[in-house]
Amino acid sequence: MIDADAFYKRARILLEQRLTEYRLLHSFSVADTAIAMAVHYDVNVDDARIAGLLHDWDKNLSDDELIARAQDFGIELLPRLEDMAALLHAQTGAVAVAREFPELPPQIIQAIRRHTSAAPDMSDLDMIIYIADMIEPLRSQGNLTSLRMLVGKIPLEMLFVKSFEMTMEHLIKRHRFIHPESLEVWNTYVARERGRLSI
Repeated sequence: MIDADAFYKRARILLEQRLTEYRLLHSFSVADTAIAMAVHYDVNVDDARIAGLLHDWDKNLSDDELIARAQDFGIELLPRLEDMAALLHAQTGAVAVAREFPELPPQIIQAIRRHTSAAPDMSDLDMIIYIADMIEPLRSQGNLTSLRMLVGKIPLEMLFVKSFEMTMEHLIKRHRFIHPESLEVWNTYVARERGRLSI
């Protein structure tokens, strides 16, 4: 078991050397938001805090740096790299964080890896980091007020689906390429939702 407070201080110092001021403040804000959500949804607060802090570890790397890093880490690349490079930071960041901090438990590494394109089998911690990254108070783009107001008032999975739906709508409106795994995530949760409604 790690000393969460000591770890947070050490990780924060290292992040200050990697991220721009904006991205650093965003990371702090995601960590704070993840803590509040973890309390509402009975998730380990230390895990949420650390995953929120470290989720953008590789975010300030250039597209070329991310692609090279992914290749070095043996991460499978999609053919349309020009559309997908921005999503690679979650995968490369997860590997890099696991190597930098081998004492971290796997659930934190997984939440970092899944905070952009998600996965069909999201854990509660995964969903909290995904949502916190989206609704943290420094984010101003989009209509996030409605999502923020739902925290703690609806089940976590329902909040995740609403957040994911907003992301998909945003990508479609901007005519952006959608990661194939994101389509699988959407179909999985829609099917699960329909299954509950039919009971």
